[in-house]
Amino acid sequence: MTENNQENLARGRHDEGQEWQGFVEEAYLEPKGLGSVEDRLEKKIGIAKRKKRAIYSFFSTAVAALLLIFLVNANSAFAHTMSNIPVIGQLIEYIQFDKSLSQAIENEYIQEVALTAWDGEEQLSLPYVLADEKNMVLFFQLPKDFGLADNEWANISLKDMKDESNGNKVDGFSYSTASLSREGIAQNHGFIMQQYHFAEGKVPESISLDVLLEIEILPNEEKVVQVGEFEEDVHERNMKEMGTFTFEVKFEELAKPMVYEFHEDLSIYGQTITLEEMRVYPTGTEVFFTFADKNPAWIKGMNLAIEEDREIVLKGSHGISAMHKEDQSGMSVFIESDYFKKPKEQELLIRGLRLLDKEEESITVDMEKKTITPAIEGMELKEVIKGEGKANLVFATKVREDDGFGVFSFEYRDEEGNTYALKSEGTSSPRDSWMETRITVEYPENGRIILQRTLTPMLTLEEPIRIELPQR
Repeated sequence: MTENNQENLARGRHDEGQEWQGFVEEAYLEPKGLGSVEDRLEKKIGIAKRKKRAIYSFFSTAVAALLLIFLVNANSAFAHTMSNIPVIGQLIEYIQFDKSLSQAIENEYIQEVALTAWDGEEQLSLPYVLADEKNMVLFFQLPKDFGLADNEWANISLKDMKDESNGNKVDGFSYSTASLSREGIAQNHGFIMQQYHFAEGKVPESISLDVLLEIEILPNEEKVVQVGEFEEDVHERNMKEMGTFTFEVKFEELAKPMVYEFHEDLSIYGQTITLEEMRVYPTGTEVFFTFADKNPAWIKGMNLAIEEDREIVLKGSHGISAMHKEDQSGMSVFIESDYFKKPKEQELLIRGLRLLDKEEESITVDMEKKTITPAIEGMELKEVIKGEGKANLVFATKVREDDGFGVFSFEYRDEEGNTYALKSEGTSSPRDSWMETRITVEYPENGRIILQRTLTPMLTLEEPIRIELPQR
């Protein structure tokens, strides 16, 4: 999904020619392992402030050369040598901290596109992409002289994507993106990675996309609000647009999946869930579930994990992502896997569910009486703080100690049918098994609004349901 060059797609194959051989020979002069990779990865993640911009997104794979990644992760002299090569050297530094990316590079999946787009005097580059039939990763790079203040973050968001073969708008996908601080730009060489997953379709062979580069300006000081004092909705993001950039990319032939049919019914907490099929891609495994119409509750989420040799290797949002169908009749789960490693027996564990009773999806909040109708077990309207035509509402929800989630949809209405946007929703970390949710709403004349609930506390199974994952 990406940039201004359709034909110039060459794989980053650095294992050819005398120059490459020279790098290899020089690398072996000082063989010394690169230690503390995991610790350095954690530090880098701490700087790179990742922001999900969609419900579902996942890291796909595609990069270049077994020898390259082996030497980068095992030989400090080689890593130093490769770091002296513009752009690819910077990506080499980047991949030392990412195992999934390393696996992709190891197996020659990177596509070098070497694209740069301009908007006036502002520029943005897209040196590399990775893709298979369902997933795509874009490596944007900010220019070396891109300036940020201490309270500023660089963000890249998607504005539009088109299929170049027919000019149609592309949909049926979701994505996640990272943001970078001034320190992060220096350490990551200006790379901002976006990960796309096409849950309802396939990655087109040729894509044009427009992306928006912005600077988010954070307040230098946090406003302190006294207990019981009305707080204006100050959570709107302060964004400065730097430019819109257009890229075009024509992908090489994309790998197709192996498909396994199941159609097996599971009964969990009185809900019927059907495991329909699995599709195995180079970047991971996609699992499809459907939910029975007769279920008394909407299934709003699953607590999933991957077990390998009786050890949890992936869980939660770390390597597992999911997308619900719009009509809530099912969901797809995408599981990251080290496709290029020797296969091991793996199981998908369903460890819990989020269930929302269909008759309790919408609640009426009476701000004068401080009541919720219907009454929701484990939820209270704790505080109503009135302001000029608005009110702060504070809800308390009974949760597990490690559970935290957004409670409401970002659209609500009054009893006259007028709709409003919920600009922000603040949640606290659970304390004594209670989580607080704070929102700011308009105050209608009768003091009543209708909120739509989106997520609920996680219900944990005593024993997980185990589903064997097929191997490649």
